[in-house]
Amino acid sequence: MPALSTLVARRVRQGLCVCALAASLTAAVAVNPLPLGGPARAGADESGPGPGSPQSRHRGDPALDLPNLLKEGNKPQGPAGDGVATPGSAGIPATALAAYRKAEGVLRGSQPSCGLPWELVAGIGRVESVHASGYGLRGDGSTVRPIRGPRLDGVEFALIRDTDGGRWDGDAVFDRAVGPMQFIPSTWGSWGADGNGDGVRDPNNMFDAALGTARYLCAGERDLRRSGDLDRAILSYNNSRAYVNAVRKWMDTYRGVGVVETPDGAPAVPHRPDPADRSSGVRPGPGSLPGQGQGQGQVRPMPQRPAGKPAPEPVGKPEPEPVEKPKPVEKPKPQPVVDHRTVTRLEPLGSRELDAGVGHSVARRPQVRAVDAHGHPVPGARITFRIGGTGGIRFATTPATILATVTSDSHGTATAPFLLAGDRPGRCTVVATAPGVRGPAAIFTATVRPAAEPTADRLELWDPETANLPELLRAETGSRFPGLPSLRATDRARPASGVRITATLLPADREEGAVDSTVGPYFEGAHGEAVRTLTLPPAGADGRVTLPTLFTDQRPGTYTLRLTTPSGTVLDFPLTVTPPGNGPRTS
Repeated sequence: MPALSTLVARRVRQGLCVCALAASLTAAVAVNPLPLGGPARAGADESGPGPGSPQSRHRGDPALDLPNLLKEGNKPQGPAGDGVATPGSAGIPATALAAYRKAEGVLRGSQPSCGLPWELVAGIGRVESVHASGYGLRGDGSTVRPIRGPRLDGVEFALIRDTDGGRWDGDAVFDRAVGPMQFIPSTWGSWGADGNGDGVRDPNNMFDAALGTARYLCAGERDLRRSGDLDRAILSYNNSRAYVNAVRKWMDTYRGVGVVETPDGAPAVPHRPDPADRSSGVRPGPGSLPGQGQGQGQVRPMPQRPAGKPAPEPVGKPEPEPVEKPKPVEKPKPQPVVDHRTVTRLEPLGSRELDAGVGHSVARRPQVRAVDAHGHPVPGARITFRIGGTGGIRFATTPATILATVTSDSHGTATAPFLLAGDRPGRCTVVATAPGVRGPAAIFTATVRPAAEPTADRLELWDPETANLPELLRAETGSRFPGLPSLRATDRARPASGVRITATLLPADREEGAVDSTVGPYFEGAHGEAVRTLTLPPAGADGRVTLPTLFTDQRPGTYTLRLTTPSGTVLDFPLTVTPPGNGPRTS
C-alpha cells in the first residue's frame, strides 16, 4: 500500500506540471501575439488603424508594469519614472496632464461620437514613455532629449524601412518609434496633429503627440465607450494583450483616484523603449548586491541557505570563492543623432511662384524656414540662395549678384534679398540650401514677363488752336498734303510715352468692315511703295505723335484718316482730294 500511494502521488505531481507548462505557454501567446518565426515585417503604408498597421508592430519595449491599487488611507504618489510603479501611483507631470486633457477637449468637439477619455491617452503615455518623465519635459511640450525606440531593422523588433528620410527619427535607413507616444513615422504622417498651435506637427512634442494619439484611437467610427471598440483601438496601437491590459489598468487608475499634478522637472529615471539605451546605468534588480552589475546589465544573486539548515562551521582556512569574470558587453553601434542646432530640412514659405515684368523688381522675396530633425526651427542658420536660368534676375545688392547668404532669425526664417528682373523675358530658379541638408532643396521659380505694351486712352490735337486746319487736310491729285497736325496721346491723363498709333486711310463711302482703301491718299513704305495702313513711330516722352507725309494719287474724292491706339481709342480726320487748280498745291 505505501508503494501504491507513492505511485499515485508521483502521477498527480506529473499531471500538475503538464498543466502548469500548458498554462505558461498559453499566457506567453496572449502576452505576445507576434509570430514565432521572427520579428514582424511592416511596410510603409498606413492604410488604416488596425492590428496589421505598422504602429501596432513590435517596435520597442513598453513599460508594462501595472499600478498598485490604492488602499484605504493611501495618498496618490507620482510615478517613479523608471517603469516601476509605486503604491498608489497616480501622478502625471503638469504639461503631460494638460496635453491629455486638451486632446480630449479637441476630440469632444470634432468627434463627439468617439467618447474619448483623456485617461485613455494618459494610459498610453504612461506605458510608452512614463509621460516623458526623465527626458526634460518643458512647458511647451518639447523635451530636452529625444525619445526614440529601437532601430526597426528586423533583428530583434519589426522590420520597417525608412519612411521619413530621417526627418523625425534621425535614421534614413530604418524607422524608429519617436516621441512620448512612440509613433512610427509613417503613422505620424497620416495621423499627426498640431496640438499646441505653433504650425508644426511634431511627434516629439507632448501636445502634438497626445492629439495625434487621440485622432488615431478615434479613427474608423469607433465608440470608445464600448469595451470591444476600446480593445480594438488599443490593439491598433500595439498588438499585444499585455499592452491592452496595462493601458486599461492605468486608465482605470487615473479615473478612480485623484490624479496628482507633479512638476515637469521632478527627478526621474526615464523609461527607455530601446534596449540598446540601457547598456549603461542599469539599475540592479531585486536580490542584487549594491554596486554590482552596474554598467553591464548583470546582477549577482545573494547566496541563499536552505530553510532550517544551520550554517556550516568553518573548518581550517576557508577557500576563497571563485570570482566570475564579467563577460564583455558588446557596445551598441552608434546611431546618428541630430540635435536642435542642425538643419535637416528647409521649408518654403508662401508660394514658390514669383514673377515680375522686364526691368521691374520682384514683388515677393523668397523665404524658407530652417528646421531640425524634430521639426523645431533653427535660428542662426546660414542659408544660401542661388539664382539660375535665362530670366536675367539678380539680387538687388551692391554689386548685383546671383548668390546671397543670409542668417535665419529667431523663428528659423531666412529671407532672400530683393530680386530685380533683367531686360529680357525668361524663367529662372532661386534655390535655397544649407549645410547638412540631405533632403530636396527649396526651389522657387521666377518668371520675367515681357514689358506691357504702352497704350493710350485719349488722342487729341497737340495744338487745338492750329490755324487753317481744313487747309491742312486738303490737297490736289498728284501732290501731297501740306502738313498734317501733331497729336498728343495720353493714358489716364498722363503722357503715353512709347505708344504706337496705327494710321489707316479709308474711302468716305467705305463698306462696313473695310480694312483700308485701295486708291486715294497714301503713305510711302520703306521702299517707296504706296501703303494705306501704317504703324507710326512711338510717341515721345511727352506723348507727342508726329504724322508722316501723306501723298495723293490721281483719284479725287473724300477720304478718312483714322488713327487707332492699341486699346481701341479712335480719332478720325476727314481728307479732301480735288482736281488740279482747286486746292493748295505743293511740290
